[in-house]
Amino acid sequence: MPITKMSLLQRPKWQSSAFIIWGPFIGTLIIVITFHSPIMFGDPIRFLKGLITPSIIFPMIGGLFLITPFGYLLGIFPAIITQLLFQHFFAQKLAQISLMRSIIYSGFLGFMLAPFILILAILTPSPLIIFSYLQFVLILPTTLICTVIEWKKVKNNRQIIEART
Repeated sequence: MPITKMSLLQRPKWQSSAFIIWGPFIGTLIIVITFHSPIMFGDPIRFLKGLITPSIIFPMIGGLFLITPFGYLLGIFPAIITQLLFQHFFAQKLAQISLMRSIIYSGFLGFMLAPFILILAILTPSPLIIFSYLQFVLILPTTLICTVIEWKKVKNNRQIIEART
């Protein structure tokens, strides 16, 4: 059996999906920003001074690089579920819709994960806060960004195909 090279267009869809590639990173970045927000909004001068102080900013950047693999490990399972839901319900429609419709679809996609988040939130001491944070601060923005990336990729591929013909 000969070994052949696969081009980028021949890779399986789940390997080149924005949900798998960017979703865990975006989620990790949102969590990092969220945990820094009390400092940012509570004492903004201290936070801005910390951004220009090398003894503070370099450990923060290093911490981000150390936490990112853990974010990928924790976020890959929800990213795979979201990607499968996206492929099943919305992927075929993406080429014909506008940006606004893709944003609406991303909202539907984010709310499809709500039952899983609700079960997780019920198991915690403060379910409403956990559910609200996960659903509205973490899941919805991540699905929005990833769906727009997928929409843009489909539109660019469609323009390339139309230019060839």
